[in-house]
Amino acid sequence: MATIPRYPQRFLDEHAAWHRNMSMNARAGDGIEFLRFHRDFMRKSLRWYNKQGLSRRRVAPWPSIPLDIKRHPRWTPGLQAAEDRVTRNLGSFSSADELGRFLLTSFLHDTVHVIGAEVYDDPDFGQIDLAPRSTLFYNWHGLIDRWWEQRE
Repeated sequence: MATIPRYPQRFLDEHAAWHRNMSMNARAGDGIEFLRFHRDFMRKSLRWYNKQGLSRRRVAPWPSIPLDIKRHPRWTPGLQAAEDRVTRNLGSFSSADELGRFLLTSFLHDTVHVIGAEVYDDPDFGQIDLAPRSTLFYNWHGLIDRWWEQRE
């Protein structure tokens, strides 16, 4: 739960540009694009991170959404239902694209960023332009990537 030291500006720029150019209005293809971009982005960014000799444990995927986030007053029954669908009924998604679109349209993805930033006192995690320099970004997107792997 820390800012990654000396995190390259080029990675921040790449992530911010992708989000600026992505429609995020849940058209067919948007979900798989979201999943692919973040998987590829994490691989590239974590290659750099590992070369810095920093703790891999700090960027390991969460095993599940942390209780600290789920106990927050803004964690709603709708968000819990969204998480339950992903964790208990992953087969209900007809494709990876549907999974990705669901993560976006259910607000699960964004809300974990926003609540996590507050709960862990890491404002970077809640800002598109800065989130990748937070270790929480890799914890959260690593979990999302695991869900995608399980769906595949």
